[in-house]
Amino acid sequence: MKKTGRRLYISGSVTSVDIATDSNTNPATYTNGLIPIWENERRGYGYIINFLSAFPNVDNANGSDNRYLLTTYSARDCRRLREGGAGGVNQVLKILGIQAGIDAAENDRVIGTYQPGASGSSTYGIRKIDSLVVQSLSLGVDQPRGNVTYYIEMDEYELTDDEMVLALLSESDMNVGNMNIIP
Repeated sequence: MKKTGRRLYISGSVTSVDIATDSNTNPATYTNGLIPIWENERRGYGYIINFLSAFPNVDNANGSDNRYLLTTYSARDCRRLREGGAGGVNQVLKILGIQAGIDAAENDRVIGTYQPGASGSSTYGIRKIDSLVVQSLSLGVDQPRGNVTYYIEMDEYELTDDEMVLALLSESDMNVGNMNIIP
């Protein structure tokens, strides 16, 4: 694994309308779930998260909640969780820590968390500095008011074919606390 020196920045804003893990057809009736935000289109490259935050608004008048989990669930994983029916929805609620079953700290596919501090100027959260992302990123949100903004910086690494295969296997087979994504 060789660092390329390239840094990738991604940012955006998501709302409950963007949630991809609820099978309900009316987005107004659900407020928590997983939202795919990035897919890696460069094969042979992996990324390590070095910074995550909310993207600040000047006046914060939009009612932004800005709490989220950063995960490696892909859009495909989100569809599988959604299509799992009640079981899939329950898995998502467990992933987000809404229902008992698994804490975010026990889920290897959760690679970071962000939460603004009470004063708005300080933040607290954590990122797993050795988590190599090779496929995708998604946000886990719970009851977003208005929108959730994010800003993520990633350092790029060039991977050999063997390292890429191992990274793909590691990312897709990460411990999710005895929960399975059913194809």
